[in-house]
Amino acid sequence: MTRFIRFFIATVCIWCVPVSGSALPPPPPRTDSVSAVVDLVVPASARCPEWWALAKFVGWSSDLLPKLDYVIWRESRCLANAYFKGDPNGGSHGLTQINGFWCRGSRYYPNGYLQHFGVLRSCKDLYKPKVNLYAALLIYRYGNSWRPWSLQ
Repeated sequence: MTRFIRFFIATVCIWCVPVSGSALPPPPPRTDSVSAVVDLVVPASARCPEWWALAKFVGWSSDLLPKLDYVIWRESRCLANAYFKGDPNGGSHGLTQINGFWCRGSRYYPNGYLQHFGVLRSCKDLYKPKVNLYAALLIYRYGNSWRPWSLQ
């Protein structure tokens, strides 16, 4: 199935994807250069400033970066290889501690939600900061909220 058809089905089919009021973010740029991020001002109070440019690069808006910074700090202490095996949903992985639920198959996404959108092949890919931050953005946009991280 072509990427366009998958995107069309994912954004139009109300039985496939919950209606959240916001479109899926565009895929992150294919390049690994974050030098294109020029309008970013990282406040001195940031706990994980090393990840701000990459987060902006993959599509996070500037107004969400302070809360994302808090999530990264709270969940992984800014460590890309963080893992919490005590999560009953298949462990929590990477910077934003995305749990295995998002990588497992379900009725609507037989190969997994994140795999459906071509973000990753397995949960192991969540240890790559670029993949993790983009996956977190998709999860945030899924419900247009911080609820997956227990933030209101």
